[in-house]
Amino acid sequence: MIDASAPRFGLPPSLWIPIAAASVEDIGKYVGRILRTVEDPKLGRVQALLVETIGATKEPNVPLWKSPLATQAMQQLYPPRQVWVHVDYAGYRQAYVDFGMPQPPANCFLDHVQNRRAIRLRNNSHPYLRLCPVDRRVNTSGGHRAGGEGMEREFLSGHRLPPSQNRIIYADPMDLTKMLNIPPGTQQLAGVRDTQKLFYP
Repeated sequence: MIDASAPRFGLPPSLWIPIAAASVEDIGKYVGRILRTVEDPKLGRVQALLVETIGATKEPNVPLWKSPLATQAMQQLYPPRQVWVHVDYAGYRQAYVDFGMPQPPANCFLDHVQNRRAIRLRNNSHPYLRLCPVDRRVNTSGGHRAGGEGMEREFLSGHRLPPSQNRIIYADPMDLTKMLNIPPGTQQLAGVRDTQKLFYP
């Protein structure tokens, strides 16, 4: 199912990638079948989830699916199993391994695709976040003060946003660039500028 109330940035359907959810129930409804969870009885919440998903239907007119990145894109954007974690859960790396996911290489980060600090600035509107393994340089570029996430945090810290009506946050072009393991860049976000040509027919 698609959360029709959520922005999708003019992207084609095969690139409507959920990266944050308002609740565990929304993950089951909009993302996939929940296979396992890590729960904290003291806090009374689910901390991590292993989710089974189905792959995308590749639209033939979307450049990404005809590019040399197509295989990598399917593996990164649509792995058959995904790990989602609560924004405040510190044990996410161990949960990722305990769920039987491949051990990330030494130079790899488990990136919260939706920035955690930005979610907190939104009053934890969507506290469950998808993890995606990316290179250190991608994680550093995305989270830099002059990067896309830094600019998002600066904007949110100075604005009071109305309560969100959508249950899912879908990846925007910068998120997709990160998930493809491409540094998004800083200031003018050159990596996003160059990569988003693959996203739109």
